[in-house]
Amino acid sequence: MSSSSSAMPIRNPSNRIYCHCNMQCAVYTSHKSHSEGRKFYRCSRNRSEDDCNFFRWCDEVNDLPYDSDSRSAEELAKTSLSHILSLRDEILKIKKLLVIILILVVAIAMKNLFSSCICNC
Repeated sequence: MSSSSSAMPIRNPSNRIYCHCNMQCAVYTSHKSHSEGRKFYRCSRNRSEDDCNFFRWCDEVNDLPYDSDSRSAEELAKTSLSHILSLRDEILKIKKLLVIILILVVAIAMKNLFSSCICNC
């Protein structure tokens, strides 16, 4: 096995290869002397903090099991978009709350400043 992780990757019926992150793999070409020109699948988060280190030679892909329950890229995109929109809404709510808090802090500071001016006069 050429996979750098013990978990088995999944190939869905549309022949897309998904890594351990449930993301569609990217295809790269090897430039090393012993495997020059050989294509391989790699986690699309290659060399980032979130990289799952998935690796598989493209010519070995027929060894992967099919997963009839795996989500298509379109379903993953819809789910991701829904999640992004939900997070955006949460961020907007938080921003509104921060503005309200800022207004309250300024109002309290102004009240304290005004009170101290009256007492000192």
